Amino acid sequence: MPQIILKNISRKDYLDLSPAIAETVAGIISVPKEYIVTEFSDTYFCRGGEPDSHSAMAWVCWKKRTPELQQRTAAALAKILQGAGYHPVEIIYDNLDMNDFYEF
Repeated sequence: MPQIILKNISRKDYLDLSPAIAETVAGIISVPKEYIVTEFSDTYFCRGGEPDSHSAMAWVCWKKRTPELQQRTAAALAKILQGAGYHPVEIIYDNLDMNDFYEF
């Protein structure tokens, strides 16, 4: 169920990094890697009005987890994205109320 939306990275990097992201996050939160959904968001960042192709963002939508799991996941995602040359890396959590989530 966790969905990880990756922003300001290339499509190639997205496709190359997605397997590692799914495996890593699944291992941290103890779910099958098939539960992890990644999404490529074709976005461009500007900082101070200038194009910024070096930073990246991961927006994580999932059910609320402990601060420890959030920290471990954020650190792991940052390591993967930084390893691909993205700096800085921002991780944002959207903790969903599972009463508002439906899967059929």
